[in-house]
Amino acid sequence: MQQNGSQARRPGAVPAMDQAPTLSGLRLLRPLDLGGTAAVYLYEQEGLNRPVAVKVALQGSMDQQTHQLFLREAKTLAKLSTHPCILSIHQALVSDDGRDCLVLEYAPGGSCKTIMLKGGMDQEDVLDLGVRMASALCCAHERGILHRDVKPSNFLITDQGLPVLADFGISSGIYGGERTGGLSIPWAAPEILANRSGGSEASDIYSLGASLFGMLAGRSPYEYAYRARDEDHLAQLILTAQTPVLHMGEASPMLAAVLEKAMAHDRDDRYYSALEFGRALQEVQQQLYGHATPFIGEGIDPYPKGDVRPHARTGTGVSSESRLQPGREAEANHAGSQAKRFPAGRRRVILLALILAAVLAVALVWALVVGLPNGSERGSQPTAGSSPVQTQQAQSPDPTDSSDPHDLQEGSVPSPTQGQGHYQGTTAVFTWSNPDPKPGDSYVWHPLDQGGSGDRGRSVQTRQPTARIDDPQGGQTCISVTLVRADRSMSQEPTIICAVQ
Repeated sequence: MQQNGSQARRPGAVPAMDQAPTLSGLRLLRPLDLGGTAAVYLYEQEGLNRPVAVKVALQGSMDQQTHQLFLREAKTLAKLSTHPCILSIHQALVSDDGRDCLVLEYAPGGSCKTIMLKGGMDQEDVLDLGVRMASALCCAHERGILHRDVKPSNFLITDQGLPVLADFGISSGIYGGERTGGLSIPWAAPEILANRSGGSEASDIYSLGASLFGMLAGRSPYEYAYRARDEDHLAQLILTAQTPVLHMGEASPMLAAVLEKAMAHDRDDRYYSALEFGRALQEVQQQLYGHATPFIGEGIDPYPKGDVRPHARTGTGVSSESRLQPGREAEANHAGSQAKRFPAGRRRVILLALILAAVLAVALVWALVVGLPNGSERGSQPTAGSSPVQTQQAQSPDPTDSSDPHDLQEGSVPSPTQGQGHYQGTTAVFTWSNPDPKPGDSYVWHPLDQGGSGDRGRSVQTRQPTARIDDPQGGQTCISVTLVRADRSMSQEPTIICAVQ
């Protein structure tokens, strides 16, 4: 492990050799890194001849708060380090002079921050890194743990050339409600900097997206796009300025769009989970390179449905699955055997989305057989002169379109109404209304094929009654929208909205 010893790092500093503790069974080799409350030394385990990194509390930091931080990090890593993309912990102990020590896996490849400052990674390696770190975050989130300090310096490279997520020193429980201390401003989400949140799955996803952006650009997103005078100005830019986008040539438009979504200012506009973010990165890999890095998680398919296992890769940077060491490959197959699966609410959303897609497909096939409603003939398409609203109504009239929400059947979830679609340049924009708003309402939408029937893309969840599709193919673009209540109940009938050029 070559990492920052704590949140407040002193760049380039190393601890003094004479400050290293004497530890039973370990032989001191050299210092590695120095932080504000901890130092990191390289030791060798006697008898095993295995190098290990030992994180040691500084002598001036031996207080109860530091002890609790060390204890929490040790317990967190113990829960997570069976995952092959998370740094392993071997032991937690107290030195003879009373300092807390964590005996950790040694990552001789250093951190991704060093790689970033030397020019970063190419797109293929960044995608590989992103899928692996998304799977590490997914493992942590499933166990109720937030990292809260995701950044390139906490991506360490093992002796097998594989990235692992490290430094859970300021991690917390998802439901802990704690405020973040020691955060890293360039990589922190806007809601964290504005003190509106102490951390969430969405803020970890933002930080991972910002980190991948940095690995491509060679610096953090807002330092890349703007000229910040100091850290305070940088924090203000993150809060108020437009989300940075990579220039052409630095990333494909597909990857740039994925990172832009991950770094959305509104956390409700980001990916719903680390798994969804990882899947989006895998889809880019498949489109660009014909293979994908496996997503490692308990009960989770390693590849999106329909994908094939990736071909072996060669080259520098973060290595591919073909270089996965045997021990970690076994861990990948059994990682997180004691982990909780997706919470019941999230499983219910996924199941309902699948059921919804099946119901929609059956309904559309039936419509093609017996004739479309409102007098439309089978196989008819909207004319070029028809309005987007007319198109939507002709294809899927809304049975719940009532001017009085009280006319709805008690307990039922209505379908979105007043759907409209239009083009803004090369972007198809869709809007709709909620006929019976309730607290916690959200929407699930997904693209349809050009005929407005078959499913053509993955689902997106949002709290805003609007959707955008960039560079759609053909003269007509359609989506299917469903209203989702806070208790995860959904509209029984989706609303289809089309935009016609």
